[in-house]
Amino acid sequence: MRAAAAIAGFAIAAALGGAASASEPDLFGMGARSGAMAGTGAADAEGYDAAFSNPAGLVGPTRRRLTVGYVLARYHLALENQHKHVDQTDGIVLGADLPLPFGGVLKDRLAIGFAFYLPVGVINRVQDGFPTDPRLALLNDRTQVVSVLVGAGARVHRRVTVGAGVLALAALVGQIAIRPDASGHITTVAEEQLVVSYAPVIGVRVDVARWLKVGAVFRGESKSGYDIEVKNSLGASLPIQVPTLHIAGTAQFDPMQASLEAAFRPRGWLALDGGLTWKHWSAYSNPVENATPGAPPQSPPNYADTVVPRIAGEATLERGAFRLRGRLGYFFEWSPAPQGPTRVLLDANRHVLTFGGGVEWTGRLTTLQLDAFGQWHHLDGNPLAAGDFGVFGFTIGVDL
Repeated sequence: MRAAAAIAGFAIAAALGGAASASEPDLFGMGARSGAMAGTGAADAEGYDAAFSNPAGLVGPTRRRLTVGYVLARYHLALENQHKHVDQTDGIVLGADLPLPFGGVLKDRLAIGFAFYLPVGVINRVQDGFPTDPRLALLNDRTQVVSVLVGAGARVHRRVTVGAGVLALAALVGQIAIRPDASGHITTVAEEQLVVSYAPVIGVRVDVARWLKVGAVFRGESKSGYDIEVKNSLGASLPIQVPTLHIAGTAQFDPMQASLEAAFRPRGWLALDGGLTWKHWSAYSNPVENATPGAPPQSPPNYADTVVPRIAGEATLERGAFRLRGRLGYFFEWSPAPQGPTRVLLDANRHVLTFGGGVEWTGRLTTLQLDAFGQWHHLDGNPLAAGDFGVFGFTIGVDL
């Protein structure tokens, strides 16, 4: 029985793999404002969310603000005309934007920012089937990895700011040894550790005119991988030879990307954002490696680069100590996956409608800000991958 249990354990380990998918900031946007504004912000984001949208925006405000929030998503998806369960999203958002208090020529010229997405209950989750099993490649476990963003911004001219930072994702490496103990029972010894992978985020912003800002940002390819080697030293304890298993792959993948956006302010109370994001999906490789050398080679995904158009608007109304904002946006996420009935890494185009708002109250000692957002994602263009999902979140910020 113990030997049978060990063999079953091997089979389960071999069945675990990852469908590489976008991180929470890339899929939904970082923070409530970006989430409500179709993921824009390269041209005008000025809070902690600029650590992802464009670090050049961190130097905009002169306040020190801490923010905490919550994001949740619920999914109703189908794979090959059958309901496909996708774990619900529940995560905590933390942020801080801190101007550096230098004087002289450096006054109001330098700032740093932090943004964290922390999925509830996990640091990194990988859950999928065999490499040949069809899957929703870009949506499975898409928000189950911790994301950490750190950035800094500098004003190099009264109209020009620049910024740089890193996106850090958790990865897992280790070894599992299966061997008999002194009494002859089969035991396992696991040695695993979390490591961190980094991707650069670099941006620039130009105030072309009082009514126009232009921003550009580059984000390097970021991966959250896993690499677990399963060895056995059973010898005579097991009548069959069990090969060493190599459980490795990519749990999370954000392609290298570049965004160019413009923020118009035709009226003092109205802001309009629009832009394009190029994503280097052609660098995407199979998310699950073969567990043994003798397994048949996998076909390459043959994903293609995409361009994502985004448009959003924000209206502001001021009444005494209160400032009210309403937001609305839309973006179209082209699917990088080739279409066809025999495909394994399935995906579909997504129409995404975003909305939200906020209220800011300024008192004698501090300022409080409450923001909320929602998103509706509709899959389209592939009969094998279909459905909808909704995203909701809120943040609370306080000036120090």
